[in-house]
Amino acid sequence: MNVTPEIKLQLQTINELLRSPGSLYRKRILKADAEEFIVEEAEAHPRKAAINLKIYLALSEVNHKDDLAPAIHNHFRYRRKQSQKKYQRIIQYGWKIFFIALGLLAVIYTLTEITFHLMPDNRLVLFFRESFIILGWVVLWRPLELLLYDWYPIKTNIRLYNRLEHSNVEVVINES
Repeated sequence: MNVTPEIKLQLQTINELLRSPGSLYRKRILKADAEEFIVEEAEAHPRKAAINLKIYLALSEVNHKDDLAPAIHNHFRYRRKQSQKKYQRIIQYGWKIFFIALGLLAVIYTLTEITFHLMPDNRLVLFFRESFIILGWVVLWRPLELLLYDWYPIKTNIRLYNRLEHSNVEVVINES
């Protein structure tokens, strides 16, 4: 039996979820606490499953019922786009510094070869050779870290925000 994950929100007022309409942050419509709750709950559900948001709203707030779904979808669309920009910046920066590091690595390799061929084999030459090898690793460390690891959490957020952007938002009015 395939059950769609459901996130439940119990609201007394619309202000518990949304920022004030005149806010400077029009694209980021949800309050930080509300966003954090929704994201944490969504992360607990299977990654490929669609998400249902069920919002219980007080009867006194019924006139805001139709504003909730677009606000939530717009908010997570904005967050997805911001994460996509960050992802692209990391990948571009990673490749840029990777090629710079390769150039520096070529210089280091050349210096190592020159030192090895011009000087007799002694402890000082061995010291320089080993130092250049370590320096080569250090030069490649950050570009490889960016290209191999740093992008993954951002890509995970993009997928999560996409799921939340396309979530089914159901508003239930509490009669009491």
